[in-house]
Amino acid sequence: MSKGQVTKEHIIRQSAELFNTKGYAGTSLSEIIDRTKIRKGGIYNHFKSKDEIALSAFDYMFAQLKTLLSEAMSERSEPAEKILAICEVYIKLVEEKIWEGGCPILNTAVENDDGHPLLKQRAQLAMNELMTGLKGILNDGIERKQFRANLDVEAASSVIIALIEGGVMLSKLYDDNTYIRHCTNQVERYIKGDVAV
Repeated sequence: MSKGQVTKEHIIRQSAELFNTKGYAGTSLSEIIDRTKIRKGGIYNHFKSKDEIALSAFDYMFAQLKTLLSEAMSERSEPAEKILAICEVYIKLVEEKIWEGGCPILNTAVENDDGHPLLKQRAQLAMNELMTGLKGILNDGIERKQFRANLDVEAASSVIIALIEGGVMLSKLYDDNTYIRHCTNQVERYIKGDVAV
């Protein structure tokens, strides 16, 4: 990896947690400079604008989240267990503060629902990817005859995601980890009750 690529990745990594914690509007270029210890000219050697840094930072955070989810699910063979593994990742995000700010999709979606179309689009694409993966798990459960044959996969995936992300949001809002536990427990009840055969 070239020195320039190392520098660019350093800027992305350091900026990612700033954006994930303070949001796009709340993160200034001077804070990125302070955090990275790279001068303004050095940053603009690698990025045309704060927008470009923010988009790269979101992509980096989402890649980190996907890695956590993939690793957690790779240890499970049954569809229901894979969904519970997803819950465990989000519990860790809240309780162990794996990185600053929590879930990058939630943070980006809430901040940029009206304010920054490109970041909103990135959050939508990321959520689509998560939902597609979850639908795949649910369809696998149907094929294995572990989940109901008439399960509305679209509805079930949105319920599961809404419970998990809602738990993250409430836990962050109230600085109380019990909310993520309440919501992920509800996901488990939903999977074992409404979804299971």
